[in-house]
Amino acid sequence: MKKIKELFFWGIRLGMKITGFSEQFVLFLVMGGVNTVFYYALYSLLIYAGIHYAAAVGIATVCGVLFNFQTFGRVVFKDFQKRLLGRFIGVYCIVYVANVAGLKLLELCGLENKYIAGAVLVLPVALLGYVLNKTFVFNRPKPQSGNPPQATDGQD
Repeated sequence: MKKIKELFFWGIRLGMKITGFSEQFVLFLVMGGVNTVFYYALYSLLIYAGIHYAAAVGIATVCGVLFNFQTFGRVVFKDFQKRLLGRFIGVYCIVYVANVAGLKLLELCGLENKYIAGAVLVLPVALLGYVLNKTFVFNRPKPQSGNPPQATDGQD
């Protein structure tokens, strides 16, 4: 298992060199890829089964949230605290609405194939998820040991 982990992080470092992205963003892309394969496979299966696209997005999103919370919290943001789950779910509610709205917009623009429309939205929805998670869920600064915060008198 140690060798696999070393190989994984060698690939992450290579991705950082090639793209110039931060380690966190490269990890997000990799873990997001894994999460997306799961989500899209389930979404496609539900569409194939005749489920309405809004329900298919909802079911796939709900099924993926706990898995995504694990991968993003532990691997990407290195901050896995169960207390963050509520905010994480809130982010995915916003992502769900954006995804369904995007599917409807693509339908109104003439792209009625829900498989293709879902694939078109994967990257924009993933980027929205990253920004929202980084901003509202995993944004807490690490506590610094030793010195308490300094009080100010309100004047700079």
